[in-house]
Amino acid sequence: MPRLAGQQSEYLENQLRAFIERRRTNPVMFNVAHVLTPSMLTALAKHFMDLNPKPLGGAPKELVAAGKQIYEEGVPGTDIPACASCHGPEAKGAEAFPRLAGQLHDYMLRKLVSWSKERGQDLANPDTSAIMAPIAHNLTESQIKAVAAYVSYLE
Repeated sequence: MPRLAGQQSEYLENQLRAFIERRRTNPVMFNVAHVLTPSMLTALAKHFMDLNPKPLGGAPKELVAAGKQIYEEGVPGTDIPACASCHGPEAKGAEAFPRLAGQLHDYMLRKLVSWSKERGQDLANPDTSAIMAPIAHNLTESQIKAVAAYVSYLE
């Protein structure tokens, strides 16, 4: 499960709508989200954004330096830009781009490895998650593990 505390409200509302509209697949989240009214979506998103989570860590610390480099610089010679270019230098996100700081390592790992299996299911109605699809596809598993380790320790 993702950590929602501190998440950008616009991003969280967009993702809940994506579950409702089946642009993002997850049976559990569809069952939760489809009963929410628009005002409930907004209130939940605002509530979570106002929380100030502390990182839980637990990821392999030997991967943090490599993850920091990818996060800040991207991967030279590839189509992998710096994560900071969208998620911000502190990984706190902005508007439609999610907060990654303090996210659980295992959650980040699973989501990046299986990005296209869950997101972007309605090709006629893409959202901002479409930006990430080619990036997630081009990251190696070791790069994903490193970035996930790095962001898991950020506050």
